[in-house]
Amino acid sequence: MNILRLLNESEYIQVNNQFIKPEYHTVSEEFSDDDDVALEARLDGQELVLTVAELEEATPLADGGFWLEGLGYLRFLSRSSLH
Repeated sequence: MNILRLLNESEYIQVNNQFIKPEYHTVSEEFSDDDDVALEARLDGQELVLTVAELEEATPLADGGFWLEGLGYLRFLSRSSLH
């Protein structure tokens, strides 16, 4: 599945062993540029900003998550998937 679609459908994001609610996470799947900001969130008191290009370089994993170099494990979750 398209990583941008998963991002747009998610309410929460798992980054390694932490769950965060992003401050901003909307991007057009069809009309986005590589340098567009796709995700903004706070992680361990620091700002996490990912561009479309960074997300599209992520390696899909068998469990539905992604591996992003320099960040680690990334997974997009909805409220229903947390119950």
